Amino acid sequence: MRICTEVIYSRAFNLFLGSNMKRWKILIICIIMGLIFIPAVSAEEEYTVNSDTEDTFTSAGKDYIISPWVENSSDAENPIFSVLSTQYITQGQTKTHYVSVGSGINYLEVDLNWGDTSDSLTLRISTPSGSNLGPYRDNSDGSVNGRIHFSIDPSQGYVEQGSWEFKVYGESVSGTEDYTFNLYQH
Repeated sequence: MRICTEVIYSRAFNLFLGSNMKRWKILIICIIMGLIFIPAVSAEEEYTVNSDTEDTFTSAGKDYIISPWVENSSDAENPIFSVLSTQYITQGQTKTHYVSVGSGINYLEVDLNWGDTSDSLTLRISTPSGSNLGPYRDNSDGSVNGRIHFSIDPSQGYVEQGSWEFKVYGESVSGTEDYTFNLYQH
């Protein structure tokens, strides 16, 4: 009787362990396949033709005033928070930068700088409430210098807090173009 019980327990243990091991193997294979076939970072292509229509400056009841950056602004040297990202981009590629804007921010200073006037980049902005601003091009800030540099001021109150999305698009790029994206919260 004791030998029979040991055989039954042994077979039951092997059956349980064997099926569990098989399930674990299948689970691990699925995870590995998922990691292989899902890209860690993806850049989306932009297929629409950029239009020259009026920009929308309203976001969640807020009106924004977009104006060229003035270097001698009184609090230009003292941003509350800044983001700096150095990237490269190719023709037709879009790079997206997400920036969390805190409460009590008076205005944003946006600075996209690539320096090469023979290449053309555009910048589109989405506010936390989903309103879109842009597209902005090299001449949007009043000068053609391989740089888009302007401020986003709410017409009243503070800048909308939350996650802002900034999309840099390689509109006309020969090879690759290095750029820096800076966002200063004042």
